[in-house]
Formats: sequence, structure tokens, C-alpha cells
Amino acid sequence: MRISSISSYRKSIKIIESSTNQAHINASRNYINNFFKLYSTPSRYMYGPFKTFFVRDWIGEMYNRLLIKLNKKEKDLK
Repeated sequence: MRISSISSYRKSIKIIESSTNQAHINASRNYINNFFKLYSTPSRYMYGPFKTFFVRDWIGEMYNRLLIKLNKKEKDLK
């Protein structure tokens, strides 16, 4: 599972870097959210109206780095 998650992470980076407009940013956000859902497990508990997930630390760190990279790319496009 670790090798496939790393290749998915690398693909996510390529997708973010290739974004050239807001529609691409939205698609990139969908892709990295799907990355998170694929490598996490939903928990039974809800935090208010929000779903909660169990995730390994290194997957969480990958996801956070992707979000930061996406936010930076979005700011650069504006």
C-alpha cells in the first residue's frame, strides 16, 4: 500500500503543478480529497456535522503538503 500511495502522491503533485486556471484548481482539489479518502478509514464518530477519519500520520502529512501546494498554486494564478 505504501508504494501505491507514494505514486498517487507524486501524481497529485503533477496535477497541481499543471493547473492553469480555476477549473483546474477545483479538479486538483477533488483529486487530493479523493487521495485522502482512498488512504483513510472513516470512523464512527462525527465532530458536529463533519465526518471524521482515521489516517496514518505519513498519509496525513502528505495530504497537508498537497493542500499547501494547492493553495500556493491558487494564489499564484490570481
